[in-house]
Order: sequence, then C-alpha cells, then structure tokens
Amino acid sequence: MTSEQRIIYITGRGGDAGKGLGAYLKTIDPHRIGLSVNSIFLSLPFDQQISTIHDLLHRFDGPNTSIIANSYGAYLLTSSLIDKPAIASQVLLLSPLLGLTLEEEQMFYSSPPNQLSWSKALEQGRMNKPSYLEVCAGESDGGACSPTVVMEFSELIKADQVQLIPDQGHQLTSTVVQLVVGLFLAQTG
Repeated sequence: MTSEQRIIYITGRGGDAGKGLGAYLKTIDPHRIGLSVNSIFLSLPFDQQISTIHDLLHRFDGPNTSIIANSYGAYLLTSSLIDKPAIASQVLLLSPLLGLTLEEEQMFYSSPPNQLSWSKALEQGRMNKPSYLEVCAGESDGGACSPTVVMEFSELIKADQVQLIPDQGHQLTSTVVQLVVGLFLAQTG
C-alpha cells in the first residue's frame, strides 16, 4: 500500500469501524476512513444514509481508493451507486446483503429499505459498477447472501470477481476475511 492509496471501510448493521475488520484495516492504512453503520447512523432517514455514503465515495473517489463494505453496509453502498456516475474506486463486498432475506429454518425475515427499487435498478442496469468490483460470500450463507443470490447479483452488475468460500456462512472468519482483504488490496493496489 503506497501513501497515495486510501481505504474506506463501511461496516455491517450495528458495526463499529474501530473494531474487528476496521481495526485490522487501520494497521494497513493508518488514514483509513471508517463508517460505522451503528444506531446513530441508522437513525437517519434512509435517503440521508445513502446521501452520506454517496458524498463520502465521491469525496475520496479515485483509482487509488479501495472500498470494503460488509453485509448491510454493502447494501447501502450499492444503493448509493443507483443512477449516479460510476466511481473509479475498487470495491470489495463482503457477505453483502443483496435484498430480501428469508430464512425459514431460523424463522428470520428481513426486507431492507427501498428493496424493490434497488432490485429494479439492478435489473435495469441503473446500478453503476465501480471500476473494479469483487464479491465474496460464504458458500453456506443463506437468504439475501446465498450463493444463488450472489451469483445473480454478480452477473447483473458484471462483477469482476466472485468468491464463494466453502464452509463459511454469513459471518466469515477473521482468518478468511484477512486473506480475502489482503489479496484484494494487493491486486487493486
């Protein structure tokens, strides 16, 4: 990583950009920018959440910027790409929430805000792919991040690389995440 490169990290729902993956990324890039999708951020109206992410991306967008978004943070990031100019940054989506989640075994149902419009924008090609887009999910993930959903999303948006990690669910192990992130940063840096 050179001094000209920058990392932006967007956590999953309830995440803290100063802990876990965010803390690890800080060891790689001391100037890493983190956005915690915590209760304060989630208390904002959905349009303002998207606007905040869009403004952040375009303020620091460039070929030397790497963006890593996790779970619900990936949903917010992709939402901010709808009907906007494509960004030059490279993006890694980790266990991305990609719409409606229905897990019958765990009796869990989740529908993210604006999900219908998000799906239509993806299908209509109005979600602009960044200069490089990599998607990584666990092969055992269910619902809105199942391998089927990940592959459909990746085909529609024309992702550059897709990884389905065997023996992993939605919560990828820290070892797997560090390996995937390390390879992503080496490849894009």
